[in-house]
Amino acid sequence: MARSKIDLQRFRKIYPQLKSGPRYFSQTNEVETHKITFANESIKTFGVGIYNYPVVVVTPEDNINVWVSAVSRVEFDGAWSISISTSSDYTGVVHVHVAEGNP
Repeated sequence: MARSKIDLQRFRKIYPQLKSGPRYFSQTNEVETHKITFANESIKTFGVGIYNYPVVVVTPEDNINVWVSAVSRVEFDGAWSISISTSSDYTGVVHVHVAEGNP
């Protein structure tokens, strides 16, 4: 049995009357890399350069849980301080990549 009524609203895309404009930001491809050496420690703090919004990625060389516990600015418009924590005392190297993020 064929349908006698078809809902045309289901097949039409309705767009908003006012479209929001694009948001631009300055993106650079520069990534600052660090090798942080842990010597039987569970937390390590180090400083990085000047960023508006830093994005931090950490990767250990061994099978251990590593995360960024704090990202703080030392002074307004100054350098950033990053704290890396591990799940237990760790002896080894952690690779850290820092890049500029979206504002």
